[in-house]
Amino acid sequence: MSRRRHSDEIEFGSDSFLDIVANIVGILIILIVVAGIKAGTAPVTAERLAEYLRTHVQTPTPKVEAAAAPTPAEPPKETPHLEPLVIPPSPALIKQADALKAEIASLTSASDTAAGEIEQASRDEQADNQAIADLRQAIDTEAAELGTDKSKLANAESQLAAKKTGLLQLEVDVQRAEAVKPKVATLKHKLTPLGREINGKELHFRLLNNRVAFLPLEELIQRLRPMILRNRERLMRDGVKRGEIGPVAGFHMEYVIEARRLSAMEELRAGTSASINLSSWRLVAEPDLETESGEEAVRNNGDFVRRLRDADADTTITFWVYPDSYALYRQLQEFAHHENFTVAARPIPFGVPIAGSPQGSRSSGQ
Repeated sequence: MSRRRHSDEIEFGSDSFLDIVANIVGILIILIVVAGIKAGTAPVTAERLAEYLRTHVQTPTPKVEAAAAPTPAEPPKETPHLEPLVIPPSPALIKQADALKAEIASLTSASDTAAGEIEQASRDEQADNQAIADLRQAIDTEAAELGTDKSKLANAESQLAAKKTGLLQLEVDVQRAEAVKPKVATLKHKLTPLGREINGKELHFRLLNNRVAFLPLEELIQRLRPMILRNRERLMRDGVKRGEIGPVAGFHMEYVIEARRLSAMEELRAGTSASINLSSWRLVAEPDLETESGEEAVRNNGDFVRRLRDADADTTITFWVYPDSYALYRQLQEFAHHENFTVAARPIPFGVPIAGSPQGSRSSGQ
């Protein structure tokens, strides 16, 4: 019976070597297939394939089986060295790659041409859009001018229609005037009466804003006289008194009274030792003053007519006339003359109050 010999040496198996060779061949086949597939899009050169194989394919180290104990007497066997496989480029692939390059160049040229055409079309489109915008603006302007012309035409037609209507009305008026006999106007001639200074009774009226109002001048003076007598001594002491009295019939009077002692000669002539005079007065209208128009004044129940009928026959009717009431003055003057009254006029400008003083003038009646 033979004895099994135990050795510490590493034994090298032929099966392992064959496996390594088979793996290398399989890897090379796979690389060739991959390179063939990539050749459709990029040219394949021998240098590039060799570089790829050197970079990605490594020669595997043969697998050895470990023995129970290595034998130092026998050295390990060397691993076989494999040279890199160089695959020359395929002419068909090179031809296909050149065809693809030519087609890519043609497509690039066509793309550049198409891009130029697109850019030119874009410029043409912008020009067309601008032309369309200008045309629309011109159309809008023409439409606005047309609307203005239509409005002017409508106004002209309206004015023409109005003038035609007026012309027809004038023709009707002319026909009516021709059918009616003209009335004969009677001219009344009145002699201008001579004026005379008024010394008797007066009835005063104010004519303003074409309305008439009674002036209670005599009534206010009658109220002032008792007040002067009651304050005689005070007036002599002070010399001057200013005040107001009223209202009466819508007016109050602002007055100034002066008092002074007379000399011996003046006292003998006047029969009194002092002189008290109304130096100036002014009538001021109240806010609630009642006035009458010309038509209201000459009615039977008018205040103007009532005061004329209550006055004496020798009373003078004095009108204080402002510039806007001369027509009313002529109307009331004619009415007073018809009632056999003497009429006096005192024209005064706007803004000047109705006032008087001993230095003023008397009314002149007609």
